[in-house]
Amino acid sequence: MIGFERRLVSKVLIFEDAPAVQGTLKAFCSDNGLIGLKPASHSAMNMLESNIDLGAVLISEGFTDSAEGVSNGFELARQIHQLRRELPIFIRREGRSDLDDLSAVQREGIAGAYDIVDPDSLKTLLDQYLADTEYPISLIRRIEEVTHSSLTALFRDIEVSNELPYLVKDKLTYGDILSLLPVEAPWFSGYMMVQSEEQPMIELIRDGRTAIDSRSVDFRDVMGLLSEITNLAWGGLRTRLLALHPPTIDDNTRISVPITVNQFKEYISFGTDRSQLCFKYTLHDVRGTLAPVTLYQKFIFNIRWSPEDYLQADENKVEDLVESGCLELF
Repeated sequence: MIGFERRLVSKVLIFEDAPAVQGTLKAFCSDNGLIGLKPASHSAMNMLESNIDLGAVLISEGFTDSAEGVSNGFELARQIHQLRRELPIFIRREGRSDLDDLSAVQREGIAGAYDIVDPDSLKTLLDQYLADTEYPISLIRRIEEVTHSSLTALFRDIEVSNELPYLVKDKLTYGDILSLLPVEAPWFSGYMMVQSEEQPMIELIRDGRTAIDSRSVDFRDVMGLLSEITNLAWGGLRTRLLALHPPTIDDNTRISVPITVNQFKEYISFGTDRSQLCFKYTLHDVRGTLAPVTLYQKFIFNIRWSPEDYLQADENKVEDLVESGCLELF
């Protein structure tokens, strides 16, 4: 059976000059469910300005970037913090894992320090700032299964693949269309987003891959389709969750949190620093004539989240025993 820590990952952007440390960090990422990314030919800030969702940024204190005029990691951390304030920044130091000797200017934007000689100092930071919420593996499986089935039901001659689910700390949006739906169960309350790009979805409709009339297609059809994807996925998931624990009067949530959106910056905030649970799905044309279409599904439990209560009601405890070989189905 796949362990929880091998099923949920997070992307971290790494700015590291020392080859030996790069190798150590690569092994650390592999062991701790992280996907390590590093800048290629372009500058550090160009990398951050691109629309990639991240969980954290790792910088060595000696990192330099001539393209941006950055002479050390503290300057880079300050610039990144100004650009992406929601991202925790961890700085690698030589021989120490604290910030006590730094000035207020040097500390600006830095969530914490670590020493690669002591990997636990980095793991502690990741646990504190990124893995701040438990997401039970059975809940993740339910989300994937229901969404996969929903997409398969809505599209013709399309194969659906999905990558490992992951956590992000930033608040970027993907593509140019977005569907947002309040979601609530006895254990949580928040929102589900589904994001995509308009033109590839239009091509799917025009090619007759949906039940929508393909003769005259515009953005309204795409928005309607995205809404149907959202409703179908949540409807199926809600049915399965409520089968575990029917809601009572006490389960009703009466709290609201403001949602703020900056469309120009592709930024949305749900009033919380809690990590977002993200899923990426790709629709592949089995005929080979249409380009793949990417969909991102994100869950933000910004109002209520009680994983312990979910685990108490989770019938997958039996399913897990069957998968592990401890039990057999009659």
